[in-house]
Amino acid sequence: MPLSTDYLVVGEGASALAFVDALVAEADVEVTVLDRRQAPGGHWQDAYPFVRLHSPSAYYGVNSLPLGLDRIETDGKNAGFYERAAGAEVCAYFAQVAARLVQTGRVRVLTGHEHLGATGTGEHVRDMATGGLHEIEVRRKVVDARYLEASIPATHRTPFEVAPSARVVAVNDLPEAIGSAASYVVLGAGKTAVDACVWMLDNDVQPDRIRWIRPRDAWFYDRRHFQPLEQVAAIMEGISLDAEAGAQAASVAELFARLEGSGRLVRIDPAYAATMYRGTMLSAGELDALRQIEDVVRLGRVLRVEADRIVLERGESLTSTDALHVDCTALGLRDAPATPIFAPGRIVLQQVRHLSPCFNAALTGVVEAHRDVEPAMPTQPIPEKHRGLAADDQPDLENRSALAERARPRRLGRQKPTQPRAGAAGPRHRTASANGDQEIPHSCRQRNPEPHAATCEPAVRPATTAALKSKPNQRRNPCH
Repeated sequence: MPLSTDYLVVGEGASALAFVDALVAEADVEVTVLDRRQAPGGHWQDAYPFVRLHSPSAYYGVNSLPLGLDRIETDGKNAGFYERAAGAEVCAYFAQVAARLVQTGRVRVLTGHEHLGATGTGEHVRDMATGGLHEIEVRRKVVDARYLEASIPATHRTPFEVAPSARVVAVNDLPEAIGSAASYVVLGAGKTAVDACVWMLDNDVQPDRIRWIRPRDAWFYDRRHFQPLEQVAAIMEGISLDAEAGAQAASVAELFARLEGSGRLVRIDPAYAATMYRGTMLSAGELDALRQIEDVVRLGRVLRVEADRIVLERGESLTSTDALHVDCTALGLRDAPATPIFAPGRIVLQQVRHLSPCFNAALTGVVEAHRDVEPAMPTQPIPEKHRGLAADDQPDLENRSALAERARPRRLGRQKPTQPRAGAAGPRHRTASANGDQEIPHSCRQRNPEPHAATCEPAVRPATTAALKSKPNQRRNPCH
């Protein structure tokens, strides 16, 4: 007899867990969550060990359980701002989230299981430990939480050739390799490359020993404008700066110039035009540190790394066998075409507001729970055409739809931890996503979702399909 569930959620990362957390809080349903990995957290399980959230912890995670202690950091480059969780902390957090969901009695977690697709009578699933094949009857919908699955350094395919004599490592291996080279060459221009450079500078690598292969220059947010709770006035200031720049600018180029002039956006080197925007945030301390690196090569993407040269799209750069090349070229979120979020028997989690993956998923869960009892509300993912930034891109302001009206803040304080049943995508997500209403042109998805520490313990003992078959059906009365 096959397993049976109301919702089958494929994936167990941040978006999947935020969706489930909101759904079971709003609806009396049974949910089965499965993932190939052996522990919750999705891509966080495979990321470099020195990663941190680039925004405050208060903006990340599920609605029913806060991440972090709302502590203001007193030292380091983030001093004066709210804490940003390190990868291991985020990993432990999602383990706790999954355990709490299981404790509701309405959520099953199947780690180490692979979704193979639909069969004639159900969804086909493989136990990756035993190879056993199982069928799950889905009474309502399959939820695809992996449609935008991230490409991260530990698992992505290197997009350039590497000669056998060249030294190239993934950023995950940088801590072990530090001190083994006379110089370091960072390949990439996104958040991962920024993290690698800042980490090396913090670990006594002198700036003149770092060469940065930066295919494009990027716009970054100033983190001071994205602080929650007691510093929430900074968000209000940022929104006003966005509105003022948008009202006064006659072109996109002028808009970005005004945003930079107000301090809302920054560039590492103002002498070079920024042609990339991924929503990454920097503090003033990080920006000052990065500006110490003067050896920057701007000749396009890497095509091949050899023992004595790096072949680029528009030229070459000399290197040597004494140099360690650090691969930071993973793209982040998959650049998949926009597809309907809701379809018969299926939900595809995507970005509704830019830079808010957990909020987007939680909001989708709330909408799903009430789709048959409230008027239909439009739910459009961010269009594919707005995922890459070009000089003539027009601001896309269409995605703050009627859905956003359900997410207006009830209060600005931190919600106390609750069991998942106790609330919807409520005050915590509504506070944390205040930056989602800003009048900034957003032309791409957040391609560098926060990656994860490499070592994490499973949230709960993985359920076996044999045990689940013998488990009584705990389905509640459906909400729709």
